[in-house]
Amino acid sequence: MALSFDPIALRQALIDLPITPAWENLVPPKPTEIYIPLLHNKALLPEVSIVEGMRGAGKSFWTAVLADNDTRALVSGFANIQRLSRLAVRVGFGLDLANENFPTAIKISSLMFRGCTPDDIWRSTLLRHVLKLLKKPFPFDDEVDAAALWVKINRDEADRYLTECDHALAQQNKVLLLLFDSLERLADDWRGIRDILSPALQLGLECRTRRAIRFKFFLRPDMVEEEDEIWRFADSSKLLHSKGELTWRPNDLFGLILLHLANSETVGPSFRKEIERDEHIQWREVDNVFPLPRELTASEQPLRRIIEALAGPWMGTAAKRGFTFTWIPTHLADAKGRFSPRSILLAFRHAAQWTEEHDPNHKTALHYQGIQHGVVEASKIRIREVKEDYPWVGPLLEALKGATVPLTVDELTAKWTESCINSSLEAAQQKQRLPPRRYSSDPSRKGDMQALVDDLVELAVLYRTEDNRINMPDIFRVGFGIKRKGGVKPPR
Repeated sequence: MALSFDPIALRQALIDLPITPAWENLVPPKPTEIYIPLLHNKALLPEVSIVEGMRGAGKSFWTAVLADNDTRALVSGFANIQRLSRLAVRVGFGLDLANENFPTAIKISSLMFRGCTPDDIWRSTLLRHVLKLLKKPFPFDDEVDAAALWVKINRDEADRYLTECDHALAQQNKVLLLLFDSLERLADDWRGIRDILSPALQLGLECRTRRAIRFKFFLRPDMVEEEDEIWRFADSSKLLHSKGELTWRPNDLFGLILLHLANSETVGPSFRKEIERDEHIQWREVDNVFPLPRELTASEQPLRRIIEALAGPWMGTAAKRGFTFTWIPTHLADAKGRFSPRSILLAFRHAAQWTEEHDPNHKTALHYQGIQHGVVEASKIRIREVKEDYPWVGPLLEALKGATVPLTVDELTAKWTESCINSSLEAAQQKQRLPPRRYSSDPSRKGDMQALVDDLVELAVLYRTEDNRINMPDIFRVGFGIKRKGGVKPPR
């Protein structure tokens, strides 16, 4: 017997999907908002020091989860990661500007002006956290400035304190995990980032030799390039070779939608019951939350049957327009096949709104035209996110509006006039964000147009075809008004 959902009720539940903004603080998410992709399990392990993730993949989300005792305990149960229960988690750097337990970028700059090295600052941050955790007296005033200035002139004593505290933690069977997030905010240029971040990474590597102190760095993909100067210190490969990645599979995108439906106050009980009846999958309640059973997203079925019951099998009246289950993730992926969970939530929410407005009696919760419109809206939001993190991208891709991809490299760079390039660099400077990495700071390629193309390829905004032309994934192409034969039409 096929799955049978109430399309009107499910459509309303999809309209009510949360609009999740970028995580900008250390407030943990609600338990019903926590979906744990299978490939994120490794990233959460305390021994994994480097975690790579693009914008929206979950870097700040997981920082907030791990930093909160109750939420971390809940995730430990959800994901069956018992090692999380031994942790005492603190934040070494993050977005919470009001938090006085770690330095802000402005404070770091001020301390360096006063003669402190980045190592002094990071070592003192660790020392404050570990002394406070063990309730030991401080040899300095309990504030960022005093701690860094003390370490500056008492380095040997600081290391002695750290060694004693490490032994004390080990005796108590505890591990201190220090988290670092939003590290692109450390400075406005790549030289500043390298000067401040590299010593933190080196301290993290040093602490791997300790028994009970670990560091975890959540980094953007452009900060995890092994040839970059950030990683030019002895044994840096030991950090990189065990890195975790915040990867979302297509099944995880759909799993996130199912999680919200399963925990909906309106349709949750009937939704779970129908899946139990048809797929013989049991839901387990944990602290008033119904985590998604792993078997729902482990392979194509039964997930595909559920999505087709929500949205129909095709992106038209027949299969020639594409299959809904594969069409949606294909059109939400960047050039490296990566996804932002925010994109799927926005796409489904807008698709439900469109269906309700234009075809409220449609036989499924979502109409295929609504899904197409949802992808257009998701594209706009994804572009807004990219412009926030990488403001220099905007002028370069806006110069391509009306063009048709794929393009040759010469056709592409011909669109980038001197005025366009200047606007691109000024945008980064005005928003106090990092400029294109290779184009602005690579000693052998600075100012080279090919380096600028490579910077966009690194961000997965562009990609090279087999014949070495330049193409663009739909998630960016549509929102920038760039054409492609057979693609989703850009909005007028």
